[in-house]
Amino acid sequence: MTHEEYRKASLSSKEETQRILFNEYFNYVYTIVFSRLRSCASREDIEECVSDSFADIYIYYNETKELCGDISGFIGTVARRKAADLYSRLTRKNINTVSVDDEEAAQLEAPDNTEEIVTNNDIRSKLLHCVELLGEPDSVIIMQKYFFMRSSKEISEIVSMTPEAVRMRCSRALVRLREKLTEMNISL
Repeated sequence: MTHEEYRKASLSSKEETQRILFNEYFNYVYTIVFSRLRSCASREDIEECVSDSFADIYIYYNETKELCGDISGFIGTVARRKAADLYSRLTRKNINTVSVDDEEAAQLEAPDNTEEIVTNNDIRSKLLHCVELLGEPDSVIIMQKYFFMRSSKEISEIVSMTPEAVRMRCSRALVRLREKLTEMNISL
């Protein structure tokens, strides 16, 4: 949606304009928020952050300014900032500090399975990168199905497809994902 389209639509109905904006940019905002918060936030936190992002977009976007072009840059910036704020709040709670003077701190050692943890994290990050390379809507379908355990019917509502089309795209995306992982010498 361009700035001019938004301005024209908001003259007739502000609510309808917001609904159109939400439907058009939901996947974009969800992907931004999810990619930032997937390591520390619950599904509910992510969905709330997406809602808060759209609330800020509706509040702060100024359709009276003389602008031209696509408004996706503004929307992406708001989503990234909201996700970064929530990430900071969530991770701040989990920071454990140890005093340097504490004698027990000197005795702390890494767990026995540190190498395994690092390897698993590396594989996860490569897997997520490969999923992102699938592009829209395949990456959204894979993420929703295998990371959020949503059904094809639920996913079909998110990506505006029929459940049958979602299942077909999912199976084709899995074949492409396996090929990408094989190229990286990763087998799951």
